[in-house]
Amino acid sequence: MGLNIPVNKKSAVNRNSLANKQGFMNVRGSLDKRTLNNNSFGRISADRNAVTENPVVRPQKKQRNISGGGMILKKGQKITIADSRNIKIALGWDILDSRCELDASAFMLGGNKKVISDDWFIFYGQDTSPDNSVKYMTAQNGDDAVIDINLTRVNPMVQKIVFSVTIYEAVEKRLNFGMTENIYARIIDGSNRETARFQLDECYSNVTAMVLGELYRYNGNWKFNAVGSGVARDLAGFCAMYGVNII
Repeated sequence: MGLNIPVNKKSAVNRNSLANKQGFMNVRGSLDKRTLNNNSFGRISADRNAVTENPVVRPQKKQRNISGGGMILKKGQKITIADSRNIKIALGWDILDSRCELDASAFMLGGNKKVISDDWFIFYGQDTSPDNSVKYMTAQNGDDAVIDINLTRVNPMVQKIVFSVTIYEAVEKRLNFGMTENIYARIIDGSNRETARFQLDECYSNVTAMVLGELYRYNGNWKFNAVGSGVARDLAGFCAMYGVNII
């Protein structure tokens, strides 16, 4: 699912442009729905070689060049982040239905559990946070998306960073996470070593947007929570949960 939002720090997201990503780099206006939902700009494809004529075709599993070895986290488990400098949250998934296209994003929330403003919503179309602490990167070494984070640079107003995966046009095309599998989030330290991994045990057919995990401040440290919960909302509704303004 694509998130293409022309962002203005002072104005809301425009629904009419979320589905149209054309001209995104030329218009620094409001976040809008047409640019968010249109898949013509910078999208992550579930499988570029999948047969799209037959919606029931199962794409081949990705070949991942990933070295594991990190702690295996259970749903709800919380761990302290030992290295508060550069870490990465790497996200990945496999597709059971070739119509599914997934995208990752990060919401940087204040104490009220809402984004500080629309430009603290990080995804492929808005790939760097205002404080330069969080950067979105596309597929690397088999991961489908990577969020690079320097926790020492995160603005003090940010109390939590939520990492999500959504399905492009899930509601319109009647797609859901039951059509996916092997969804995971893994933590990579500054030495490029996996320190922990959380993988969903089950993907549910009543879910269209998923929160995999979150980083949050606790007693002067950063901790990671393996969340693994989803909602049945379209992209606009999911963004609205975290205070991203869509008009």
